[in-house]
Amino acid sequence: MDSLSRLGPPLLLAASVGCVRPQLGVACPRIQAGDLALTELRQNQPGSYRQWIELYNASDEPIALAGLRFQFTRNDGVPAGSFFVRDEALEVEPGGYVVLGSDDPMRAAYLDYSYLVDWHSGTDASEPRDLPSGGLVEVTACGRLIDRVVLRNLTAEGTMFWPGEPDAAGNDEGADWCVDDFTTSTGLGLYGTPGEANPACP
Repeated sequence: MDSLSRLGPPLLLAASVGCVRPQLGVACPRIQAGDLALTELRQNQPGSYRQWIELYNASDEPIALAGLRFQFTRNDGVPAGSFFVRDEALEVEPGGYVVLGSDDPMRAAYLDYSYLVDWHSGTDASEPRDLPSGGLVEVTACGRLIDRVVLRNLTAEGTMFWPGEPDAAGNDEGADWCVDDFTTSTGLGLYGTPGEANPACP
């Protein structure tokens, strides 16, 4: 995983006036570079199903995710937004997966956390904003880079995934990811394997 000179500032969160975002009591999650690996992204596609981002815990310890930040940057270098994990009870076990999406986990059982509180439409807070279809996604904790992937546009209906063993050092280049347009393991006829090990590339 390449080190970047451009890292986010230390995490300082507070509920803004008029916002419904819960305050976050955890200042800095104890996560080291490479402890979490990005493994799957469902981006903007036709249909009504929401998008998601999957992470794998590559460490030997449970990881509390509160305070984790996801930052997006367009291909031209312009910032494209960010969101935080605000659930202080959310953990991922060693060798386990966690799935963050823009729907209520009570309704979408394959999700563990909804980032809708931060990542919503500018005109309707109940409607999600689309994840970028290209550019850079970085996972940081108090400015410390945990993992990064240079996204490539999803040209087919499906879900982008890192094949084989999750690897924060090797997954940086989105061109090495695959498109899952053949697996439907969510029980909803939805391409992808959220919360599960990814298949090999076809």
